Amino acid sequence: MRAVSLSDEEFARYRKDAGAFVAPFDLTPAERRAFIDEDYATLYALGAHPFLLNAFIMMFAPRGQERAHADAYRASIAPYGYPTFDT
Repeated sequence: MRAVSLSDEEFARYRKDAGAFVAPFDLTPAERRAFIDEDYATLYALGAHPFLLNAFIMMFAPRGQERAHADAYRASIAPYGYPTFDT
């Protein structure tokens, strides 16, 4: 989903039809559903990288409401704990 957070055109394509956008990607059914539903907490719980996920969800933040959007994102993932950055 990196392309979505780096390109306004790709983000617009995703927003127009998320199902069609994610169709070519190798995703599990749960991952696919979470992207289609814009279910950030599930994406996080499934192991999406938190920094990439943050960039992705910030694309949805209305201008001027970025802080509130980020706070809501953090609250939605809080039940899942902190990620591990082990490689």
